[in-house]
Amino acid sequence: MRPAQLAWLIALGAIWGSSFLFMKIAVPALGPSVMMGGRIGIAAVTLSVVAWFIKKSLPRGRQWTPAAVIGIFYIAIPLFMWGYAAQELSASLLSIINATAPLFGALLSLIWLREPMSARGLAGLALGFAGVAVLVGGEGFSAGKMPGMSIAAAFLASFLYGVTSNYTQTVKDTDPYVNVLGSLWIATLAMAPLMVMFPARETPGLAAWSSVAALGILCTAIAYVVYFRLVEQIGAAPALTVTYLIPVFGVLWGVMFLDEHIGMHHIAGAAMILAGIALVAKSRLSAVNPPESSRS
Repeated sequence: MRPAQLAWLIALGAIWGSSFLFMKIAVPALGPSVMMGGRIGIAAVTLSVVAWFIKKSLPRGRQWTPAAVIGIFYIAIPLFMWGYAAQELSASLLSIINATAPLFGALLSLIWLREPMSARGLAGLALGFAGVAVLVGGEGFSAGKMPGMSIAAAFLASFLYGVTSNYTQTVKDTDPYVNVLGSLWIATLAMAPLMVMFPARETPGLAAWSSVAALGILCTAIAYVVYFRLVEQIGAAPALTVTYLIPVFGVLWGVMFLDEHIGMHHIAGAAMILAGIALVAKSRLSAVNPPESSRS
């Protein structure tokens, strides 16, 4: 990986990590529906403008089926869940929970796709989910009461990321950019009724609107363009290492700009989760690229 590519990967981690900061700023005034509906709509418009310049189009025919699945189950529902959870949970905790998506993805691929997994991979799953237990248990202890619905919503969002990551492996012959563009427009339509049913709680100020704009343009549209560019240049597996950077920056921004307190359960849980992800990733990479001596 070249220095410039590494710099873009770090920048992408910083951008996606900042999304939890912007959620915390915007959600008190806008609520989860308007905040996330605005984010998705702004991203859809922005990527449509980019698509016009790079000569990409919306999905056609059967291409709309995966776009609809991804738009609803990877974008609309998870983002609404993150918005709901942001009403109670810290940006730091949200970013750490977000990092569990690869664990859910690996567990589901083991069950759903019957993907073989080594003892190291299984140990990684066990370690990662033990880290989840430490994180959630410590959160309830430190807060005095368990913010159960918010934690459940955040983990549901992460779980759905794991589900759809496995689903996307079955999608063939579709341009990733076209797929994402169609998915964003489907998600925008899906969020529209919720935005009407649950309007903004108060007249939003500049900070709230700026945060929604940053979520849509920076954390969604630009981030997707950068991510797909990195996948083209360095491959999917190296690009996915951004997973390790998101919680680091999510915690950093929470501490710097929201004065959030980081407890030992955050540090211990995050370390266990990231170590588990590393073990699982190595196991899956070894399964795809076995040593030369073991190849037929």
